[in-house]
Amino acid sequence: MTYVEFFDKDATENICACLAYSPNKIIYVGDSDEQMTKSIDNYKQVFARRAPKMEFIKKVVEKDNLDSAITVLSQIIEENEECVFDITGGAEILAVALGIVYAKYPDKKIRLRRFNVNESTVCDCTPDGKTVYQVVPKFSISENVRIYGGKVMFGRIDQHKTYLWNLMPDFLRDAELIWGICRGNPRLWNTQIGVFEAMEEVGRVNGSTLTTVASRRALDPYLKRHKARYRKINGIINQLLANGLITRFEEKDEETVTVSYKNEQVKKCLTTAGMALELKVYITAKLLKDKNGNPYFDDALNGVLIDWDGFAHDEKREEIFDTENEIDVMLMRGITPIFISCKNGNITSEELYKLDTVAKRFGGKHAKRVLVAPSIETLGDTGEYLIQRAKDMNILLIKDILGASDGDEKLKNGLMSIVKDSDGIN
Repeated sequence: MTYVEFFDKDATENICACLAYSPNKIIYVGDSDEQMTKSIDNYKQVFARRAPKMEFIKKVVEKDNLDSAITVLSQIIEENEECVFDITGGAEILAVALGIVYAKYPDKKIRLRRFNVNESTVCDCTPDGKTVYQVVPKFSISENVRIYGGKVMFGRIDQHKTYLWNLMPDFLRDAELIWGICRGNPRLWNTQIGVFEAMEEVGRVNGSTLTTVASRRALDPYLKRHKARYRKINGIINQLLANGLITRFEEKDEETVTVSYKNEQVKKCLTTAGMALELKVYITAKLLKDKNGNPYFDDALNGVLIDWDGFAHDEKREEIFDTENEIDVMLMRGITPIFISCKNGNITSEELYKLDTVAKRFGGKHAKRVLVAPSIETLGDTGEYLIQRAKDMNILLIKDILGASDGDEKLKNGLMSIVKDSDGIN
């Protein structure tokens, strides 16, 4: 079977239908040789695992030239025994040409398919007039980023890369305890975590990677440069100690500060600004189930570092600087990518534009954009402006989740509303 795709700028529409059927050959028809060549290289990398023997071909037609389109499509039909055309995207003139060619070859096996992004299904119009619906297989976050030319950069917990959390029961408990302390007073929490984070920048490891010692002589000017100051918030420190999240906190004559953490994952949570909220959103999405007990989201990652061209460079040696963006949380529902920005304190309109830009670049027109901002309504006029701006940019806002009794349920419902599903959740 030969699959014919009308090449579209949206990568999702170029590969969605063939994901469901895995044909022997895919022919992309479009008017840009360069764009098709680059995109096909990305698609090959994704299908190398799913269908390693699949053949990719491109056919170039003259832009806005109906005769050229008819000639190319006729050639494809004459050279291939059975052709299936995906009419989801691409230039309108190709759809017109297909109608003419379809009538020209009544005895040829020609089938038409169309993709429904909301349902993640392919509508197959068979020769006998029947319509068959086929569900598109799951798509991973890494695969989605790859078809748009990027690459998810994975790494260790101590690297500025995408880290795969070990969600063992003990850590799930710790993450929930951390969120419980954070949501009690997000402003004070951010202040204390800012101090811990600064200690990692100017301090030294003392015997173990879990213990950090920082000199006030180095710590105070560092915080000042970042428009902050040293503070020990007793209520937060005492809760962290009581729950075993930190095992030691000492101040020595206003000269040094020492902190010891329970383990590496807890340390990352307590020394990274915004991580408490990010983890809460990520873990909630990761564990969310539908009524049948299946995962509601097909893939989930936290701290997704995306390299824009898919190649990591040695910037000092090659003198090539990578363009990278980090997404706080990214999810996949079917083949719909979801980009989530988590902000537990102050927010600027720049964050909305950055979220919108990255989502469009690596999710196309079907990407969903979400801002989780529990404290946005405390920002006064700025908060009201941002709420309206997010609405205007079609960015879903999840905001009222700090309540101890109903916050978790509101977060679940908010995440579920991103891509609506009649199955609901448990």
